[in-house]
Amino acid sequence: MYKNGSKRAINVGGAYSEKGKFVFYTMDRQVKETVLENMKVLHRHFPKMFLLLDKATWNKNYLVMNYLKQHDIKYMFFPTGAPDLNPVEECWKQTRNNVTGNKSHNSEQHLLENLSLYWGKHPFKHNVLNYLSP
Repeated sequence: MYKNGSKRAINVGGAYSEKGKFVFYTMDRQVKETVLENMKVLHRHFPKMFLLLDKATWNKNYLVMNYLKQHDIKYMFFPTGAPDLNPVEECWKQTRNNVTGNKSHNSEQHLLENLSLYWGKHPFKHNVLNYLSP
């Protein structure tokens, strides 16, 4: 097994629809400007959307909130400290188990290629609506 010893990483965000579609995007850094650009990408993929967001500062900033209001996009924040209510967390968990956890990748590009292949061929099947009801 090849190990390069690098601690470098890539930043990836994503969204999961009620129909099982997973959309992901890469970011240099998770900052308000980048999150806003990715919010626009999500809006193109899902023109009619209701967003469930975690309370990360980059999701709650004035740029993102203004965009959501201007485009009449409804949203709700998950409760603090409740990742089990977020269906995207299940996508990340399955990805860690199958692609990134305890595995080496030759480069950041190789990692991104492996992630893209996995997400392209592996549909997530958990029901988003199950996360909204106790």
